[in-house]
Amino acid sequence: MPAAKLHDKQSERDHRDIRIDKVGVRGLRFPVQVKDKAHAIQNTVATIGMFVDLPKEFKGTHMSRFIEVLNAHGNIVHVENITDILYAMQEKFQAATSHIEMEFPYFMVKKAPVSGMESVMDYVARFDATASKKDIDFILTVKTMVTTLCPCSKAIAAYGAHNQRGKSRCKSAPARRFGSKTSLVLSKVRPVRSYIHS
Repeated sequence: MPAAKLHDKQSERDHRDIRIDKVGVRGLRFPVQVKDKAHAIQNTVATIGMFVDLPKEFKGTHMSRFIEVLNAHGNIVHVENITDILYAMQEKFQAATSHIEMEFPYFMVKKAPVSGMESVMDYVARFDATASKKDIDFILTVKTMVTTLCPCSKAIAAYGAHNQRGKSRCKSAPARRFGSKTSLVLSKVRPVRSYIHS
């Protein structure tokens, strides 16, 4: 007996003509490679979200196709290929806009201010990129722990005051057209780190 043909319900014409701004998947864990300013490659694991707009002609989208686009770029995603992934999503889903969010730990060597000893510290880096036709918008976010001097303790102390621990989040839009300048983008982690730890 011949197998029944699968019905593609999501690709049926939707006569309600309602466009949805953003549909997709979130929480994917995938190996990625990033390049620092010295062009050294760092392997890490990213949590990824992928989204497109849903044209009014379609009832829905196939979530598995996001995974197909991601896997089409190899077992390891190179961050420099973000624009290629965005354009591939637009083509795959016949979408005008596509979005990708990528968050991962990024490691840098930091020297202790007093002893001068070096140790590895981890920072959380996040990329949010959007393609609107061929225009790319890109935002880098860096999250890190910080130490600050307690202002109240300083105000009442004659010779010293205690420190406070906190979390800092800095956002930067390095360029409208992202291209393949990931190493330059990640180089912004160093001045951000220096500022918040000074």
